[in-house]
Amino acid sequence: MTLVARWTLPLFILIVLTVRHDPVVAATAVISNERSGDIVFMDEAGKTTDIIALCARPRGMAQRMSVGTLYIACSDDGHVVEFDVTTKQVKRIFPNLPGAMSLAIHEPSNRLVVSNEGLATATVLDITSGELLATLATGHEPDGVALTTDGSKIFVASENAGIVHIFDGKTYEPIKRLITNLRPRRLGIRDKELWVSSEMGSRVEIFDTTSFEKIDEIIFAPRGFRSEQLTPVDIIFDHSQTTAFVALGSANHLVIVDAIKREIIKYILVGRRPWGLALTPNGEQIFVLNGLSDDVTIIDIKSKRPIRTSRTGLVPHSVEIFK
Repeated sequence: MTLVARWTLPLFILIVLTVRHDPVVAATAVISNERSGDIVFMDEAGKTTDIIALCARPRGMAQRMSVGTLYIACSDDGHVVEFDVTTKQVKRIFPNLPGAMSLAIHEPSNRLVVSNEGLATATVLDITSGELLATLATGHEPDGVALTTDGSKIFVASENAGIVHIFDGKTYEPIKRLITNLRPRRLGIRDKELWVSSEMGSRVEIFDTTSFEKIDEIIFAPRGFRSEQLTPVDIIFDHSQTTAFVALGSANHLVIVDAIKREIIKYILVGRRPWGLALTPNGEQIFVLNGLSDDVTIIDIKSKRPIRTSRTGLVPHSVEIFK
């Protein structure tokens, strides 16, 4: 064997070993668009991979990724669809849910909770059978819904009433009503804390999920904005639940909050009227839906900077991200 041949073979092996890598599990975002009546599939880089016409005014969504399923509220059609994210087909429809708005799933008890904006109620359904388990009376324009981890309590925010209703998760009897600031919109559960966004109160209020006492509040006041411009809507937490993210609506910003110290870390400029949020499975990026600019801003959490803005459908409402 020549000297060239002796060096060529090891070099070839080195190149092969260098370029070989394990496959990357990519994330896919699904975005519901109220006005265009469709859902958009988008990869984690912000590239649209599919657009599917779905229903009249798709809004809130909840994922059940253990079986590759999304539940999507079709508000103007008065139903919720069960959607297979692999086949991209509607599997089933839950009817008779006028004004279906926001959704929450409690997988251990196999329940789906739906706020019905037009009826001043929330509906509890058995996911498998589709059976109606309970109808919960709320104030006008119920929006955000949430359950405690053990499923023992159900929370429903009523925008016009300025109330968060609390129901027993077994008997479905009302337990208490929390009086909040103006227009409570979305709810987040962090350990034993209930976080409530007050859209017209420029703040998030925090309550104890056991005593129901108000623990604290975080008031937003970025420089250069009037209080009426600060209209917080969606709230989510990182995987460690040490950091909160809040969409500030008319202020066109996402705010990052230290959830333990309850201190504001940073305001990040995004598109017009952000309200829907979702975290990628690896916890490295957050998708921010901008309802009035019809786009999504993708933010790198480590650098706390936007890395891309991509077009969605018309008036994006909610986003869910899965592997």
